[in-house]
Amino acid sequence: MPGDMFYRLFGFFLNGLARLAPKRAGKLAFYLFCRPKRRGINGEERAFLKAGSFKKMDVNGQVIHLYGWGSGAKKVLFLHGWQSNSARWQPYVDALEGSGFRVLAYDAPGHGLSGGNRFTIPENAELIQRVTNAVGGVDAVVGHSLGGYSYLYARSMYVLPVAKRLVILASPVTIGALVEVFSKALGLYPKTVACMMEEMEVRTPGGLQPFGLSKLAGTLCLPGLIIHDQQDERIPFCHAEQLAAVYPEAKLIATRGLGHRLRSDEVVQLVAGFVRGSANEGN
Repeated sequence: MPGDMFYRLFGFFLNGLARLAPKRAGKLAFYLFCRPKRRGINGEERAFLKAGSFKKMDVNGQVIHLYGWGSGAKKVLFLHGWQSNSARWQPYVDALEGSGFRVLAYDAPGHGLSGGNRFTIPENAELIQRVTNAVGGVDAVVGHSLGGYSYLYARSMYVLPVAKRLVILASPVTIGALVEVFSKALGLYPKTVACMMEEMEVRTPGGLQPFGLSKLAGTLCLPGLIIHDQQDERIPFCHAEQLAAVYPEAKLIATRGLGHRLRSDEVVQLVAGFVRGSANEGN
């Protein structure tokens, strides 16, 4: 979520506006909540993206960049989080090289090289549904942060092609966690947050009830791996514990000192090994 001085000043403005025009404050706060700050892609990352296959998809008038690396009958879809892009998956692509898996990933709207400037979980869930159907289904899914949360939401809202394994990396399991990160970054008062939540409820198809953990967990009957750092500075570790409590088919692995991004060779190898395990299932 945004957190530099500009956004702190904007948060100060929203707090004042909430006292005078609550609905207007809610609309503006929700507008900003859905607008990621696009991170630039350096030369090394761009070269990695170009090294794989590339396809453009038109989704609701936005150009989405879909990437693929490797070859094989098995497919694994990687889903990045907020203000990230598909280049973050390079270590995982390297780890799965020669495994018989084709690695797929896309830049979400407003991220990486894709078009648009808006990101919401329902819209990303629709994109997940379209991508998985377009590629004929996937054998495994790996989602980081909002990528993982979007996939959980997509499973609860759509009939997706069957996947054999699921990896959730540092993902929230409540919409409140995202709102808390956002409100802290902007220094929003509770009244301002309440105004934004009212707007979010109105603007979200089906309201906010489908984001509840009991709803999300209803389809979790496949082998899973949950990895979360105990010192995650954005999404508290308790979210992983809550997910594990309603997802008996998943194994919870707690790391320490890796933070929210979980950038570690150990994590890469754990995920790659778990994904490879699906190659022997359902044959």
